[in-house]
Amino acid sequence: MNSKLIKSIYKSVLIIGMLVINTNVFSQNTLEVKGRLTLKDDNAKDGYIKLYEGSTLVQTIETDRSGKFKADLQINKDYVFEFTHDGYVTKKININTEVPDQFANKAYTPIYFAVELFRQYEGVNTLVFTQPVGVIKFYRQIGDFDYDVDYSTEIRNKVEKAEKELEKAHQQAVAVEKQKEVQAQRQVLAQRQAVKEADRLQKLEQEKAAAEQRRKEAEQQKIQEQLKNDEIKKQQEAAAEKRKQEEAARLEAEKIEKERIAEQQRVEAEERAKLKAEKIAREKAALEAKLKAEEETRKKETEEKARIEAEKKVQLLEAQKEEADKRAKEEAARIEAKKNANEKLAQDQKIAAEKRTKEEAEVAARNKLAEEAKLKAEADSLKQLAEEKAKIEAEKQTKKIAELKAESEKRRKEEAAEQALQEEQKLAKLKEEKRLSEERKKEEAAAKFQAEQESQAKLQRDIELRKAKALAEKLKDQVQKTADEFTEVKKDYPKGKTVEEFERNGMKITRTIVIDNESIRIYLKVIHDWGEIFYFKNNQSISGHYYNVEMTSI
Repeated sequence: MNSKLIKSIYKSVLIIGMLVINTNVFSQNTLEVKGRLTLKDDNAKDGYIKLYEGSTLVQTIETDRSGKFKADLQINKDYVFEFTHDGYVTKKININTEVPDQFANKAYTPIYFAVELFRQYEGVNTLVFTQPVGVIKFYRQIGDFDYDVDYSTEIRNKVEKAEKELEKAHQQAVAVEKQKEVQAQRQVLAQRQAVKEADRLQKLEQEKAAAEQRRKEAEQQKIQEQLKNDEIKKQQEAAAEKRKQEEAARLEAEKIEKERIAEQQRVEAEERAKLKAEKIAREKAALEAKLKAEEETRKKETEEKARIEAEKKVQLLEAQKEEADKRAKEEAARIEAKKNANEKLAQDQKIAAEKRTKEEAEVAARNKLAEEAKLKAEADSLKQLAEEKAKIEAEKQTKKIAELKAESEKRRKEEAAEQALQEEQKLAKLKEEKRLSEERKKEEAAAKFQAEQESQAKLQRDIELRKAKALAEKLKDQVQKTADEFTEVKKDYPKGKTVEEFERNGMKITRTIVIDNESIRIYLKVIHDWGEIFYFKNNQSISGHYYNVEMTSI
């Protein structure tokens, strides 16, 4: 199939962070919009979709885990969908439903799009998302709504760059979280090993104490049996000695006594064996009961430790969230404090400049007073000298001193007046230079701002002009050509889904063609020999994620 032909038909379809799917269901007098909000590596629960008409909020939709939503838009309105979630970058889509009068009662194709939000990270420039990432409006040439291709092309690179930076920041944050989890697991494992070792040592101590107790009891029993045997032996020896002395008559009695004693010893031995067996049985039962109680205690302690660890983990997550909120507030406070500090610094500099000017005037006044004091001291000195010489030439020196004093005073006044005039002129000159400098700065800033505004306005006019020319050129004869090209494409492929695989110029290409009553969609998956993979829809580059979503929905 001719790729240029398909490109000319569907050049107006461009995906920037969303998917558009046309269905066979149509609406009249309203434009039906369906969509889905998804989050990067998370579900869309607790997300919000706000619908604005102009600057007025008309509807707020709270999403569930699926993130799906639906809205019916009135014709001849200007809407903005705003997709938000705590901790994520907000995205907007502009839908202008204004249509010409001759299309007012037409049935319009419903629009479906999915928007994926990325987590917000400090240091990543997300200014581009203050603008809509896509604009949808009515096109007279096709009689339906479609994407503003020129706007999408202009903003696409900026959006992709910002999303790559957000993805990079996300991967770094995930790595840090994994490292923290590994460290926490290591600490828990170390604690468990320490508890296990303590239990083992305690058990060994208990077993050692029990063994020592059994050894002491066995030794005591052995001593008692030995004493009893010694006593019996003494009794036997005494009886034997007595039997020897009683002669033959008592031989029979001795025999009977021996039999009685033997029987008594047998009974006693059996009784001792029975008592010993009962004691061993009691010790065994007590030991088994003790071991069972210890096992139940350890089991309860293990369950309690697991519960405590789970609660600690939940508390740790809450503490981390509070810490993140705290850092955000501290950063905002730091920025505000920095702004206030800059303003205060400017005010302090102004006050310091005024203070310096005042201090310079005071220094000049003090210098003037010092000069006057110096001249006065010189005059007094001359006066004293004149008085000492007055004894010789009183009238002559008095007259001469008066003339010198008058001349000195005159000269001092002239110098002081000239100096004050110079200081006044210097201060006036400084004030004038400062005023002129401030005026030049204001004029330069105003001229720069005006130039930037004029440049921006000119650039915007050029963009709008290029858009208008490109759109007029592109849609000049699209109505007739579209009908002819639809017919030719449908001749080559059957209705439904067709998948082709082939290799060309070191690339393995999978092409999927979907044809229904109203549209044709062509998807390409291109795998290069050097490992890179690219995805396209109707000759427009799309992401692998959106490609997979579309493939699963076909």
